[in-house]
Amino acid sequence: MSLLSSTTSGRDAARSPFLYALYGAAASLAVVAIFAIWLWPRGGDAGGAAGGPPAGGFAFGPAAVEVVEAVETIAAEPVELLGSTVPVRQAVVASEVDGLVDQVLIDEGDRVARGAVLARLDTTTVVLDLAAARANRDEAAARLVRFEQELARLASLRERGAISERELEQAIADRDAQAQAVNRFGSEAARLEELIASARIVAPFAGQVSEVHTELGEWTARGGPVVTLMDLSRVEVTVQVPERYVSQVEAARRANVEVPVEFDALSERYTGRIKAVVPQANPQTRTFPVIVSVDNADGRIRGGMFARVLAQVGEPVPIVLVPKDALVLRSGRTFVFRVAPAAAPGGGEGQGGATRGSAPGDPGGSAAGAGQAPRPVEEIEVEIGSGYGAWQAVRGGVRGGDLVVVRGNESLQPGAQVIIAGYAEIAPPPAPSESVPMGANRGGDR
Repeated sequence: MSLLSSTTSGRDAARSPFLYALYGAAASLAVVAIFAIWLWPRGGDAGGAAGGPPAGGFAFGPAAVEVVEAVETIAAEPVELLGSTVPVRQAVVASEVDGLVDQVLIDEGDRVARGAVLARLDTTTVVLDLAAARANRDEAAARLVRFEQELARLASLRERGAISERELEQAIADRDAQAQAVNRFGSEAARLEELIASARIVAPFAGQVSEVHTELGEWTARGGPVVTLMDLSRVEVTVQVPERYVSQVEAARRANVEVPVEFDALSERYTGRIKAVVPQANPQTRTFPVIVSVDNADGRIRGGMFARVLAQVGEPVPIVLVPKDALVLRSGRTFVFRVAPAAAPGGGEGQGGATRGSAPGDPGGSAAGAGQAPRPVEEIEVEIGSGYGAWQAVRGGVRGGDLVVVRGNESLQPGAQVIIAGYAEIAPPPAPSESVPMGANRGGDR
């Protein structure tokens, strides 16, 4: 009896973990079933009066999104012209004299004022030669005084007939020769003084040192490069413009029109003015070099930077603009999510997405997201046009004044319910009066 009892007890112990697993699974299924019954819609039309999920699905309420109104304006085709930056002035400062480099007072990247000393040459030998030349000049000048005194004495004797005419003429020749000696030694002293002055190599204009070509103790010949100096207070960007736009560019130059300029290495946008249109085209590309001058007072633009000159050319045409953040790419196609108009009082629908005069972020004239009824979104396929800064021209079913989603549109589906949380802050689109900064194309251009 005891043996049988022991065997049965061992089988029950072996089965107990399996039974516990079954009990746990059953409990989990029961919890899931309870949540499914709680979340399952109770009927009604899609979305429900309170903005619930469409019938037959699960949801956790309408999505909060930010919107912007699509803009209808008149603008011309934007053209991006590429170029590189050069300083308004650049020079290789050379040595005017031969000499041994005694001092180099600057390094690459240093900013220098006009007249600042960049380097000095050794002048020890020249200073000694100058001292000798000055001594010779002074000695010759003292002799000249004695020769003039002697000439005056002989002239008096000649008047009395005490000496011959030939003796007087000889005295005059000696005085003139001595005067030439004074001039010769004086010129030599002046030349040596100029050599000493030229041993100080100075900046011809205010700028920044881009390269130092010499070193301490190095011999430099006359005309040898010492420093490359750049004036970056203004920079110039040379771009190639197709010949059909040259007349527009020339008109913009005469009108002193500003054009936007962007640099890949810098975040902010600059403005420039067209300085010149080179009259000779490139024979291979049939493009004309155009020089755009850009103010660089802060010195952030450097020589050789890649630049983009943004211009709008051609005839202005009506276009619809949406922020680039409103575009959603799916399966090789581009879509925009448009929010349905808010229901007007009395059951009708209002025009557009916001009451006229309501503040940005306050669509419909009420606080964003507070007390709003959810609205469905419509997925509209669009064709992409030209870009205008943060905005993109689109062709399709979008009209000016439509509310398009720019924040929270990544996971939206057609018919999804949304609550407008506010208006996104987007840089303003181009105004019609500013749409053609290079002037309109008036027919005769090729």
